[in-house]
Amino acid sequence: MDLGRWINNWRIWSPKVPEIDGVEEPKVIDVMEGDVDPEEVTLENAYKTRWIWYHTILAIEILLTNVLLIAILAILAIKL
Repeated sequence: MDLGRWINNWRIWSPKVPEIDGVEEPKVIDVMEGDVDPEEVTLENAYKTRWIWYHTILAIEILLTNVLLIAILAILAIKL
């Protein structure tokens, strides 16, 4: 089966996405826009705080993993 026929068959069998009129676009929050007051409780502040803590924890885990890998490498180098 050639590629052109396959693509045409796929277009026929693929589900059609219905167009919906009168539906508002979802509100997009630009979380990187400007500084925010840390005393103010908003969705934006909560997201930024969680983002910072999450990535801080990931960085610490990566650091510990690298230390363990270097220790394993050193032990193997000494014993061999």
